[in-house]
Amino acid sequence: MAKFATLVAFFVAAIERGSYRPGDALPSLRATCTTQRVSMTTAKRAYHELERLGLIEALPRAGFRVASGAAPTAAPTPLAAWGSPFVNPALFDGRALARAAARALADYPAALASLDAAGLASLRRQLAQRYRAQGVALDWDQLIITCGAMEALTLAVQLATRGRPARLAVAVPAFPGLLGLLSQWGIAVLPLAVDDAGGLDLALLEREAAAGTLAGVAVMPTFQHPTGQCLSEATQRALLDWAERHRLPIIEDDSYHELALDGRAPPPLKALDRSGLVLYCAGSSKSLAPGYRVGWLAAGGWHEAALQLKQSQTLASPLPSQLALAELLAERGDEAALASLRASLAERLAAMRASLVERLPADCRLSRPEGGYFLWLALPAGFDLARLLASAQAVGIHVAPGGFCYPAGDGPPALRLNASYYQPDSQAGLLDWLGAEIARLAQQAAASH
Repeated sequence: MAKFATLVAFFVAAIERGSYRPGDALPSLRATCTTQRVSMTTAKRAYHELERLGLIEALPRAGFRVASGAAPTAAPTPLAAWGSPFVNPALFDGRALARAAARALADYPAALASLDAAGLASLRRQLAQRYRAQGVALDWDQLIITCGAMEALTLAVQLATRGRPARLAVAVPAFPGLLGLLSQWGIAVLPLAVDDAGGLDLALLEREAAAGTLAGVAVMPTFQHPTGQCLSEATQRALLDWAERHRLPIIEDDSYHELALDGRAPPPLKALDRSGLVLYCAGSSKSLAPGYRVGWLAAGGWHEAALQLKQSQTLASPLPSQLALAELLAERGDEAALASLRASLAERLAAMRASLVERLPADCRLSRPEGGYFLWLALPAGFDLARLLASAQAVGIHVAPGGFCYPAGDGPPALRLNASYYQPDSQAGLLDWLGAEIARLAQQAAASH
């Protein structure tokens, strides 16, 4: 392909994919000559061709910019984004956090001088006070600030599997991010189903631990992703007893702790840990500070090893986010926003669940979450999930297949529905369609069996 045509294709692709959007300035002709190693004549010819195509426009003495009618080629936005893994950003009130961030940056130089791998001391103290106020004895010097809860999980998995079999028991259905992490690292998964009473197969855990095949267990005891249910207190105590007998770690993911629908979250498993065997992971992305990527790890007996890992991998977490969250917590600026978020989630979960329950056949099971923002819909055996996903997408509904929440995608047919995106006033008809389509396909599955 000629240099002129190659240059045109280079910018067309960038505009179509959204790297350049309407109003964005293109590099100057002189800069393009340098970076693309073309002559001024070739660069001018390419820009004039982009003008002829209506993709860019020349500005007097100001170069070129992407034309207002040049939009990226993208998949249509779904009418119902119920498959999203994130909380609907429209439900967050970020004003108090923004004000806290603006004030906190005044302390940036002094904080920068004292920052270490464990994170900002003032933030760790605020978090410790927050836990103490909830009756949890988690002190500030036990906490390591991480780049979101995902880094906390990453460190915990590394610590739990160091010097042990590359195999973890995981309560399922589970957070897809954890399963993806284990898959990438070649760590095998022993699935542990959580029953409707919040119980686990502790006998299976006992046999596997006795056989020496496990590095530990990973669980989300409070508001499990994606069911929103909690492990029973008896199960949690039995799990801790198991860990102490076998001296094996428990990785606890408590990312949804602040999203109790009634505002009263049960204490984390870490609150019962007396032997330092719980690697406690949590963060602010789902509640206090979405997008700020502030998480924390209480590594128990692995604290020093966790600090060394943190230093070797990311050195320290971003300071501005830590300062902002510390300021927000110090002034108790999170309380109103959290109360509003919980109320919105509870309202949308209740509305979506009530509407779906009326339409689902008896052989479908819909979770009754205590926290979080997901509904988990277990479908009957033989259900044609691929057909449902395709037909839903065709009418503008995006839902997530339950296989994401099982190792290697190998789980029973199910759907994960993000109720934070449900809008009863405008989406009731779409939910009616989904319920009717599920009922129709469930009837076909029953007939084929």
